[in-house]
Amino acid sequence: MAVQMELFDTFDRLLGETCAPSQIRELEKNAQTPGVWSALESSGFLDILVPDAAGGAGLGWQDAWGVLFAAGKHAVPFPVAQTLFGRACLAHCQVETPSTPLALAGMIDHQPDGVLSARLVQGALLASHVLLQDEQTVYLLPVASAECEPVGGAGSFDAHLTWRGALVAQSVIGKLPRDTVAHGLALGLAVLIAGACDRVLEMTLTYANDRVQFGKPIGRLQAIQQQITEMAERVYGVRMATQLGCQSLAECAWQAQPNSAALAKSQASAAAVRIASVAHAVHGAIGVTQEYDLQLYTRRMYEWNRAGGGAKYWATRLGRAAFDGDYLLDFVREDLFQVG
Repeated sequence: MAVQMELFDTFDRLLGETCAPSQIRELEKNAQTPGVWSALESSGFLDILVPDAAGGAGLGWQDAWGVLFAAGKHAVPFPVAQTLFGRACLAHCQVETPSTPLALAGMIDHQPDGVLSARLVQGALLASHVLLQDEQTVYLLPVASAECEPVGGAGSFDAHLTWRGALVAQSVIGKLPRDTVAHGLALGLAVLIAGACDRVLEMTLTYANDRVQFGKPIGRLQAIQQQITEMAERVYGVRMATQLGCQSLAECAWQAQPNSAALAKSQASAAAVRIASVAHAVHGAIGVTQEYDLQLYTRRMYEWNRAGGGAKYWATRLGRAAFDGDYLLDFVREDLFQVG
C-alpha cells in the first residue's frame, strides 16, 4: 500500500503540472498539441507492468492502481490505462513497444473474410496502434490503416475501427490466454473511473460549501447533504472494488484476474452514471457549461463506463462465473478476495 500511494503522489504531481484543465481543453481542440504525451512517456510510469528484462519496472496491478487512479483523477484524455497494460502484453509477446499511445479493443467482430471490426475503442483517435485479441491470437493494428468512424461527440477521441483482411493477417504478434486483453482493459478503465469519481466528489463538496443560497451554503441543506452522502458512499465503494480488482497473483502480477476485473468494472460502471448525475444536480446549470471544469471529468467517466463493456455485461460475466462454482462462499473468498 505504501508503494501504491507513493506512486500515486508522484504521478499526481506530474499530472497537475502537465494535464491541467486548460491543457485538456487545448488538446481537445487540437489532438496534435505537444507536451502532455511527451511528459507521460518520459516519466517511465507507462512501463510499470513491463517486466524487468524488457526494461520496465516489473510491478503488478496493485502498484499500477496508484498511477491509474491519478490519471483518472486528472481526466487524462490519452489512453493511459490501455498503453500501460498494452505494453506489458507486447513485452510478453516479445514485440518492440512503440513510444506512442496504444488503444485496446476488448470486444471485436472478426468476419470469415478476415475483416476485423472494433467498436467504441476508447482514445483511438489519439493512439497510433490498437491491440486486439481474438480467442488466443493477439493483433497489433495501426489506426492510420483503419476505416475510422469517430463517436462520442465533442471532445471525444473514441471511434469505431475496421481493418481489411490482408492487413489483419499480417498483424498477428503472438498468443495470450483467452480474454487477457479484455480483462486488462476492463480493470484499467475501472481504476480510471475511480479516480475521476474521487475528483468529482471533491469538486461537488467544494461547490456545495461555497455556493450560498437563502443566506447559507447549500451544503447545509438536508436534501443536498443526502445526495452528497449517497455520492460519497458510491465513490468509496468504487475505490474499494478497484483495489480488490488489482490484487494480483505473484506469478502473473501483470495480468488482470478475470473475476476481480469483472467485479471492478461492473461496480465502477454502475456507480459512474449515478455519481455524475448527482454531481451535476448539486452544481445545477453551471455544471454542464463548457467553461466549468466538471464536464471534463464526467464526460470521461461516461466514456470509460461504456468502453470495454458496461456494468450489465461484466455483472453477467461475474454471475455466470459464480454459478459455475460449487460453493458461492468459496467463490467470493478465493476468486474475488483471493483468500486461500
